[in-house]
Amino acid sequence: MKKLLGTTALVAAAFATAPAMAADKIKMKVGGYFVGAIAAVFDADLGAGGATDERTIRFAREAEVHFKGSTTLDNGVEVGVKFELEGGDDQSAGFDNLDEAYIWVEGAFGEFQFGDQDGVGDQMPIVAPSPFLEHFANDTDLDPIGGVFDGGINTVPDFSGDSTKIIYFTPRLAGFQAGLSFAPERSELSGDKQYSDAISGDDTYENIFEAGLTWEYGFNGVDLGASFVYVTAEDNGIGVNDVDDWALGASVGFAGFTVGGAYGEKESASIGGEEYKAWDIGVTYGTGPWTFGVEYAEANVDGAAGAADPVEDTAIIGGVAYSLGGGANVSLGYKYGEGEFRNREGSALFTEFGVKF
Repeated sequence: MKKLLGTTALVAAAFATAPAMAADKIKMKVGGYFVGAIAAVFDADLGAGGATDERTIRFAREAEVHFKGSTTLDNGVEVGVKFELEGGDDQSAGFDNLDEAYIWVEGAFGEFQFGDQDGVGDQMPIVAPSPFLEHFANDTDLDPIGGVFDGGINTVPDFSGDSTKIIYFTPRLAGFQAGLSFAPERSELSGDKQYSDAISGDDTYENIFEAGLTWEYGFNGVDLGASFVYVTAEDNGIGVNDVDDWALGASVGFAGFTVGGAYGEKESASIGGEEYKAWDIGVTYGTGPWTFGVEYAEANVDGAAGAADPVEDTAIIGGVAYSLGGGANVSLGYKYGEGEFRNREGSALFTEFGVKF
């Protein structure tokens, strides 16, 4: 609590050094993106428990509208706000259109963020590079062969999601930057819930702390990067496991090539097993408007429900992307994946088309 109060005092001091009224009011700008995809699924074996055939032709899309604005005070401190709206979520299914909503304060002291925003466990990790906008081996959010993986492959310890939290990033010094975030519980505030963690035990997990460190360095046309993040959360007393997740990543860029990867471990009830290990590696090559790339990812879960031996998921994805200019992109790719626990596998050829604005 003393550390949190000290953080609050630092932010207050930054504002107090100059009158806020001297700055112009924030003017909001509209941005966002739309990504659509069409996939032809060649094989998709549901394995054990599969009672129906998989659809051969599949459509997918991911879309958001962003409202973002900032103003600079007389003392040089920048104050900003951002809202991200999901594009067309099914409200009948109980989804919330508001994805993220937070304020930030940035100056020589670093940057503070407060609100519904991803923690440093999601903002800071380096993972394998990809030529695609939304299709990755290390993520199943937009997956042409969905339903194949037993537990999913993910080296990013984004345990807290968009839960309401406070986040701090240090200034980058000698290539290094550190980040810290804290959330009382894994939930988002709303109009009828004005304080989180009002009663201990409101959520399954509480006191979620995240810490991260990144390093960037460039010389003679070579760009190096590395990251480490750690996430911990406490069981609120109902008998679930405490969270103890971490991940490290690295990348190198040279002559149009980018090579990178990540490795992570998770220990929590949310992964469906005693211990989860995942890694990915990838390479991309960019020349003019073209980007080529391939990525491989693998996950291993010990003690998965009903499995005597470790369960393994694997995925490989590759293809080419072309920038049309003006924020428009189109790509063609192929993905193959296997899920060992239920003996599932699948592959698909897909096209991805997107616009950023």
